[in-house]
Amino acid sequence: MLHILLSTYNGERYLSEQIDSILAQTYTEWRLYIRDDGSRDGTKAILKTYAEAHPERIFLDESEPKGLGAMRSFEYLLAHHGEADYFAFADQDDVWDANKIAVCMEALIHEETLASGKPVVVHSDLRVVDEQLDEIAPSFWRYSNIRPDMVDGNSRYLAISNSVTGCAMLFNRAAAVCSLPMSGEAYMHDAWVALMTVCHGGKVVPLHKTTIAYRQHRHNVLGAVAYHPWGRSLSQRWHEAQISYRRSRGWVYRNRVQFFVWKIIFFVHRLLLGGGK
Repeated sequence: MLHILLSTYNGERYLSEQIDSILAQTYTEWRLYIRDDGSRDGTKAILKTYAEAHPERIFLDESEPKGLGAMRSFEYLLAHHGEADYFAFADQDDVWDANKIAVCMEALIHEETLASGKPVVVHSDLRVVDEQLDEIAPSFWRYSNIRPDMVDGNSRYLAISNSVTGCAMLFNRAAAVCSLPMSGEAYMHDAWVALMTVCHGGKVVPLHKTTIAYRQHRHNVLGAVAYHPWGRSLSQRWHEAQISYRRSRGWVYRNRVQFFVWKIIFFVHRLLLGGGK
């Protein structure tokens, strides 16, 4: 059984399209667990309507407190609805391809068989779209110059530059177990699950196909940013480096010197492949 975990907050505008796309999945062995984080719009009414219409599939977690934020809300869902064999995160504003779960689940089960009980994450590429679902870019990875083949198998690189997008990932129970509880230094739930998977001897596997329309709008918590080698200031880069170091300290890097040496190596590697981040 697959548990899909969806955290919502003021998502009334796009929420129905996302839930409809989950209901339309060709893979049917799933349950959807939803936790609202204190919406003040019509989100909760929409969720109640869907839960009443699909009581065997959609379950509302009405726990307190509210206002946890995206990462902690997803952590709560994973911790309290983690009795499944497989898990997926869902955002409130995307649209899943009908075969999204089927494609990712086939790959996950195959990789899990090879991994002999170890943590496994698979994740796909995404189509970047605007509010009306018109395409901005056919590949999020190319659009933002994300290099999963370079990053995914290397904990040092993964600690510097996360390649995994939460709404595009599926993972097994072993990955869920090793990811809980999420560190107070964790930046986002997807990056933490990916990093813990690799740090515990598992693997993160990219699927070179798109399975989601990744909607961009002004209320995205995190979204797609077009890559430009000099598109960020030195202060932004320094801030991001500090977040990456704190997240990986003790798991990957022992000290800042080691971290920055590997950050230089990572940057050079990216440049040799045709771009740096």
